[in-house]
Amino acid sequence: MKRKENNTIQPEGGIPEQTLRRIPLYHQILSEMERRGEEYVSSKNLAKFFQVDDTQVRKDVAIIGYKGKPKSGYSVKGLKAAIEEFLGINYENTAILIGTGHLGSALAQYPGLGEYGLKLIAVFDNDPSKIGNVLGPFTILPMESLQRVVKSYDIGIAIITVPKEAAQSVCNRVVSLGIKAIWNFAPTQLSVPPDVTVRNENIAMGVAMLSHYLKTHKVLHEREKIEREIKNPPKKIIEIFNKYQPKREYLIPILEEVQRAFGYLSEETLGFIADFMDMPLTKLIGTVKFYGNFRMSPPAKYRIKICIGENCQKQGAMDILEAISKQLNISEGETSENGLFSLETVPCPGVCGDGPIITINEKIYKKVKPSEVSKIIGKLIEQG
Repeated sequence: MKRKENNTIQPEGGIPEQTLRRIPLYHQILSEMERRGEEYVSSKNLAKFFQVDDTQVRKDVAIIGYKGKPKSGYSVKGLKAAIEEFLGINYENTAILIGTGHLGSALAQYPGLGEYGLKLIAVFDNDPSKIGNVLGPFTILPMESLQRVVKSYDIGIAIITVPKEAAQSVCNRVVSLGIKAIWNFAPTQLSVPPDVTVRNENIAMGVAMLSHYLKTHKVLHEREKIEREIKNPPKKIIEIFNKYQPKREYLIPILEEVQRAFGYLSEETLGFIADFMDMPLTKLIGTVKFYGNFRMSPPAKYRIKICIGENCQKQGAMDILEAISKQLNISEGETSENGLFSLETVPCPGVCGDGPIITINEKIYKKVKPSEVSKIIGKLIEQG
């Protein structure tokens, strides 16, 4: 093995990382087969455990340097021994463990370490209340005894299960004693010399990856649900489609009717229309955005429209726009977080003598003064 710059293990000789991850799992499977008394196993049988093609299994075994027998497959005992030789687990490696919290205590008493040639010699902690206590077959030793044990037993591996704040100082200590391999369970990256190898077991990263998987699965599930629903449009949309042929000249009327029916054009609804019109959804969304009279988000309860015709601007329309914007904390074209108000500007409606003009839904306010804005909006807020 050799180290990458970030101190993680990298296989020599160009061995793919996924292959190196599978090889110890082959050993576990073969060990179980051997306990059951099975003598041979085929590449197809092994491939089922990893959901890969059996040709991949044969490539993996070729890297190990083992050959099977035609028609019989691989000898379970022979391939298991070849893997042990390849990984070096048929040689005993001595190790120490530092940090006897919940994780460290569990590792110290885990019998599976010995199956992979790892012999745990001693466990250490700097907590006076733990020192001297018995942990499985071990008596917890103080850190002062570290140098004596490392030198006496020619320790090759240090297992670090301390809090991340103490991990680097513990790492520095064991490296200074000549240990060249560190199995790090602390949730932090360790800095070591080039001739020291670190294997990081980041439990937090594992949890994060699982969380990401669940989130991705949920998103895919929701997407599949929408796709199923797209195949079965709501009754109201079907009624609208029945009025028209799926021709481009009817697209705008269809969009207008659907928006009147639902209040806005959701992406899901546009999906129904895109399927009916046999056009890409992205192109349909582009069309909707081009026209200013279509909405792709739910309409606010109160749609505030301010005339910005030349005469209304002269009579203070922009001051009114600013006052409403400050009171509701939204800008032109935005909707308030509670969904009550949206704010937009419109061209002159043709009643210039009554400006400035504000329209809220269907109600028209004429000759509005900036000082009246707060009262008008306040009443609407009270109504909810």
